Amino acid sequence: MATFREGNLFNEPGLKIITASSFLTGDSKLVMVKGPELELRILFPGIDKLFGEIIHETCGHLGIYGLLIDTAFGLFQVKCDFRQEADLELIRFSTFLLTVEAQKIGGIIHLNYPGNGNGKLPEEAIKPLLNILPDNVHVWERKEH
Repeated sequence: MATFREGNLFNEPGLKIITASSFLTGDSKLVMVKGPELELRILFPGIDKLFGEIIHETCGHLGIYGLLIDTAFGLFQVKCDFRQEADLELIRFSTFLLTVEAQKIGGIIHLNYPGNGNGKLPEEAIKPLLNILPDNVHVWERKEH
């Protein structure tokens, strides 16, 4: 079962996967405007273009990819349009894909808690879906105090 932690996943070594949509701009950049997406875009300028091109090739604007991993970072899809609430069925699908990949990868994988921030879903609706993740997946949540 996944390990649940509080803090900033960007401070940890290992693969970092953040929640995202598949909303692309006209020049195929992934829209990354809030939360961990924005933080990743600020820390690694150009990553919005990299992931946008991958999404464009994989499923296109507003398509379904579920999970994308590119070396040190990955995307865990929770919705198609960044303005929408998170979709529980999409989280279930992305969780399944991450479970399969986590077993192949074997090392520690850091994922921000999907669907509860800008996705606006209650944790009690999401957590049962995350319980299938293997113990090498650490699910991070930032608590504002």
